[in-house]
Amino acid sequence: YIRPADDGVVATPTSVSSGIIGEYGKQWYQRRVRVRIGGAAIQASVGFAGVWVVNKAHDIYHRKGTFGDRPGNGVGWIHIPGKLQWVASGHGLIVGVNKNHDIYYRTVDPRHPVGTKWVHVPGKLMQIDVHGNTVMGVNKHHHIYKAPLAKA
Repeated sequence: YIRPADDGVVATPTSVSSGIIGEYGKQWYQRRVRVRIGGAAIQASVGFAGVWVVNKAHDIYHRKGTFGDRPGNGVGWIHIPGKLQWVASGHGLIVGVNKNHDIYYRTVDPRHPVGTKWVHVPGKLMQIDVHGNTVMGVNKHHHIYKAPLAKA
C-alpha cells in the first residue's frame, strides 16, 4: 500500500523536466509518495533480487517478500551473515563491498532469494552497483570501473 506523503518533498531531482526519470518517476516525484517500512539503514538497493540494506553497523538485511520485483512492501527483514558498507540488488545476484573495499557477490534465485554464501572477488572498490549484465564500481581514488558479468 502506498500513501501520499503528508510532509515535505521526497526528492528534488533536476532531471524530472528533462525526461531522464521517465513517466513513472515523474508521477512518483509529483505525488511525493513514500511509505515508511520500518528499520534504519545507511544504504539501500532495490532490484530484481529485492530490497537489500546495510545499517550503520554494516549488517546486511533483505526485505522478505520483495524478491522478483514483487509489488508491495515485503514483510520483515532477514539478517544476512557478513558485513558490508555497500550492497546492490541485481538480477540473479547481489554484489557488495566491505569497509576494507573487498568485493563480494552472492547468487540468488526464487528458491533461494537470499542466496547461500558470499564469494570474494579479487580487486578493491568502495562502491558497487549492478544492472543487467554489467557491474560498475568506484575505487578509493574515485576511478570508475565497469565489467561484464560472465555467462554461467
